[in-house]
Amino acid sequence: MISFVKQLYNLGTKQDKSDLVVATLLKLISALFTSAPTVFLYLILLDLFDENIDVWKFVYLISGVAACILLQSIFGYQAYRIYSSIQARIAGRIQNEIGDRIGKLSMGFFSEMNASAIDTIVTADVMKVDYMYAFPTIVDAISIPTFIALFLCFIDWRMALATVAGIPLAISIYNWSQSRLKELTQLQAKSQIQSNLQIVEYIDGIGEIRGFDRTGMQFQKLAVAVKNSREANINLATKLAPADVAFNTALELGFAAILLSGTYLLLQGQLTVPVFLMFLVLGLRFYIPLQKIDELSRNQRQASEAIARISNLLEVQPLLEVKEDKTLEQFDIEFKNVSFSYEEIPVLQNISFTAKQGKVTALVGPSGSGKTTISNLIARFWDVGNGDILIGGVNVKDLKTDTLLSYISIVFQDVYLFNDTILNNIKFGNSNATQEQVETAAKAARCHEFILELPDGYNTVIGEGGSALSGGEKQRISIARAILKDAPIVLLDEATASIDPENELLIQQAIDSLVKSKTLIVIAHKLSTIKNADQTLVIEGGKIVERGNHGELIKNGNLYSRFWSDRQQARSWKIEVL
Repeated sequence: MISFVKQLYNLGTKQDKSDLVVATLLKLISALFTSAPTVFLYLILLDLFDENIDVWKFVYLISGVAACILLQSIFGYQAYRIYSSIQARIAGRIQNEIGDRIGKLSMGFFSEMNASAIDTIVTADVMKVDYMYAFPTIVDAISIPTFIALFLCFIDWRMALATVAGIPLAISIYNWSQSRLKELTQLQAKSQIQSNLQIVEYIDGIGEIRGFDRTGMQFQKLAVAVKNSREANINLATKLAPADVAFNTALELGFAAILLSGTYLLLQGQLTVPVFLMFLVLGLRFYIPLQKIDELSRNQRQASEAIARISNLLEVQPLLEVKEDKTLEQFDIEFKNVSFSYEEIPVLQNISFTAKQGKVTALVGPSGSGKTTISNLIARFWDVGNGDILIGGVNVKDLKTDTLLSYISIVFQDVYLFNDTILNNIKFGNSNATQEQVETAAKAARCHEFILELPDGYNTVIGEGGSALSGGEKQRISIARAILKDAPIVLLDEATASIDPENELLIQQAIDSLVKSKTLIVIAHKLSTIKNADQTLVIEGGKIVERGNHGELIKNGNLYSRFWSDRQQARSWKIEVL
């Protein structure tokens, strides 16, 4: 419990911590007024057993109880209001910090942690910080029994000891259950992440699943993950039930001690009836706040695990940023002895080349040879292991990330469009663009015509990931986005992979107009699309094994020549109908 309080305190800013202290003091005052009626109860009982009952004194005592209840409500409300404000600020700040940190992390981080795990942290774990509401309950659970116990000691220390007799045993049971609770909570969190992953994978891949008639198998995987998550939740609720019962039973042993001790002392003439009755009444009230500690422990443990995962994410170091930025005048790209490994697996080995401004540099090679890694390193999605990448003679590490990316337009092989209008998806390349500029870019990317045929034209909402569009249509919108950005460096990763043959030539013309005076790097499997490249680099096994233009590489008779020959042979294939 103490560690949870420290976690909440450490999450706050200086203002949050100051407000937390104020709210806790207000809650303590509220708890004091919650406990104060015990004094009036004691005086009322004494007055009731007096032969001469003073009615006015009785009224004053009842008024005192009412005043305590009112003051307890006022101070409690103020404390709750401040606690709620702190919680809202912390949750909002955490989400902003996570969003900011994710935007600065290398792409390697996202390879190591799947999107479902990140989504769980951003949504479910941040929501668990809402357990800040447990803080005032913790204060009540500790302070109210403490105030009552101090007052009872003043009345009769023997009966006070009997009242707290069960607490040491309850504490030992509570401490014993915490290690088990931690284990079950961690298991629940892991199963929840896995369940979320399977749900997202099932929904995102439903087309492939149905297309290959794997609905039953994939649903079974989903069902198993959901079952494991359900069982983890059930285990969390049931396997700690004996400890919960034992904890509450240990506390209630104190009430049995009150009965035994009170009866004995009363028969011995060492205790008065009013005092005995007061201990019986207050004994029940004394244990209620303490029982809430056990109820809170599960939420507190879940919140602690969530806070730990959030803290771990926020502690992941982003790519180093320079303090002083630079402005580029030239946009030649030079790789100087660049090597890169992913999880100790070599991907690129001693790569060196120069992509000249105003020229087209093509990267070809087998899948997994490292072509896409080269474009990702230019955009500094990762940092190189060895060597340097220079743009206009400036190391990419000497540029701020935002500045570097402002010089680059990227068209990915796997296009992602946002659940927004087509207009806003194209304007993602330039948020200040006019409608006319957007349409000009769309026309250049050969997507203006099909956009006008949609129900709301450019204002058509295309669904998450552009689900309402075909692969070729999404690809063309992505190209329009890049055209609109008009950056001096253009990286095309299989930009025409999803384009039908009818539009491939038109898109190629659009790309040609896009890259005038720009530095263009094209990754392509269709060798016909890079036939006119100024320079072609053939990548195999993370190394440049050939370089030159199309004609030179054909004459060499090596890997590129074989690729070209295979391509030409594939184009001549025909399907015979028997």
